[in-house]
Amino acid sequence: MKKVFAFFTIVIVMSVMVLEKKSGKTEESKLFLDNVEALAAGEFGHDICLGSGNVTCSTGEKVEYVLTPFTLD
Repeated sequence: MKKVFAFFTIVIVMSVMVLEKKSGKTEESKLFLDNVEALAAGEFGHDICLGSGNVTCSTGEKVEYVLTPFTLD
């Protein structure tokens, strides 16, 4: 009896997996996309350059203020 139950459970799980795969919906969640964007932005820095002055920004421009986001690195 346990083997029959296990067999039917496996068949049902596999059927659901096949149906989900065939549905073709590959929509990533907003949270996932935000995390990917945040990780990508961390690789290159995200300095915010304001005004015009004599401080050199990461882009090479001369600005008045350079705001660097806080990181734990």
